[in-house]
Amino acid sequence: MNRDARAPLVLIPGLLCNDVLWEPQRIGLRDRADIWIPDLSRDDSLPEAVERILADAPFERFALAGLSMGGYLAALAALQAPHRIERLALLNTRAHAQETEAGRLRRTAQIELARLDFAALVEQLLPALLRPQALRDAALAQAVRDMSRSLGADVFVRQQEANMNRPPIAHRLARIACPTWIIGGDQDAIASQESQHALARAIAGSHLCILRGCGHLSTLEHPAAVTRLLEQWLDSPSLPSRLYQGATP
Repeated sequence: MNRDARAPLVLIPGLLCNDVLWEPQRIGLRDRADIWIPDLSRDDSLPEAVERILADAPFERFALAGLSMGGYLAALAALQAPHRIERLALLNTRAHAQETEAGRLRRTAQIELARLDFAALVEQLLPALLRPQALRDAALAQAVRDMSRSLGADVFVRQQEANMNRPPIAHRLARIACPTWIIGGDQDAIASQESQHALARAIAGSHLCILRGCGHLSTLEHPAAVTRLLEQWLDSPSLPSRLYQGATP
């Protein structure tokens, strides 16, 4: 398939993540999609990140997918520029949730630890990012460590401060009208199944996909399953109404 025949696709990484997060999908979808992955290391706020993504994206109209914080940014982009977003995929995302006081305190403590001992902060984050079985996969755990460490403490602090001041969008999600798929994991310690169902209810007509045996970083834990779902998302002319329970690869 030549480049012009491929679907334009933007993949947004999550907190303390970069293009490594999407590497299995970049490879698996290379014949199906023309992929661009933004760098989120420079922005001081989530609205600023969305503005830059929309300004830098090499496509006028495109399919848009984001994981975790990247999903929140994707939802913001779909609300801000609906004429540019052909379809939306929100992976392991709590885009409906506003920051709670407990969440703010947790992020503040993580910022303090990151400034003191970033390596320790990364180790603290790992059990939330990967389910226990995936955490025992030494190669996978090391890949996540390396990705996080390559970005560093300054990026983490900037992104967490941006998250603590993220604009509330729960009351706006019903305005999202493009075909939307929501992909989550049944063992996600950050974006629970309940939050995925709540997000699906908030976006009318959205298609909810829950992967079995999957934690927060679904693109790395179950890369083949996520790639298949994104292929179906890109190919589907309309949204199926059924709930898909993805089998563990």
